[in-house]
Amino acid sequence: MDYSSLVRELGGVLGFELTFSDKGTCGVFFDNDEVLFEVGDGRMFIMADLGSSEGREDAYARLLTAGNLGLETGFSCIGIDEQRGQFTLCRVLEGDLAYPDFEKLLTVFVSAVRYWKKWLSLPPEQPASADDSYLRFTQNSINV
Repeated sequence: MDYSSLVRELGGVLGFELTFSDKGTCGVFFDNDEVLFEVGDGRMFIMADLGSSEGREDAYARLLTAGNLGLETGFSCIGIDEQRGQFTLCRVLEGDLAYPDFEKLLTVFVSAVRYWKKWLSLPPEQPASADDSYLRFTQNSINV
C-alpha cells in the first residue's frame, strides 16, 4: 500500500480525515504525543520530538547506547534538532507496506516516544528506572 493510502486509512481508524498536505506532510496527536509524517523520494519519515536537548549533555551516552542498532528505540533513530534544541525520534520507511504492519510499527514508535519523553523528563541526576518491561519493542530485537 502506498504511503498516502496508509495515512488515509490511519485517519479512518482514528475517526477523521487524514491526508498529506501539498508539501507532503501531516501530523497526528496520540494523546499529548505529536507524530509527524513526511513523504519524499519514495520514503515516509515518521518523526516526533522527545524533549529539550538544552543542557542535557548527561543524556548523550544513554541515548547513543539506546540508538545502537535501534534496539531501544523501536528501530528508530534518536537525534538532536540543533535549531530547535530538541531531541527527536525518527523512523524511515521504504517500500510497500500493508496497513496492519504500518499500524504495528506506528504503535511501537509511539511507545518509544513515550518512553524517551518520560526518561528525559527525569532530573539529570536521577537515574532512569531499571524497569523497562513496558519497552515491548526490545523483546523483538536482533541477537548478535
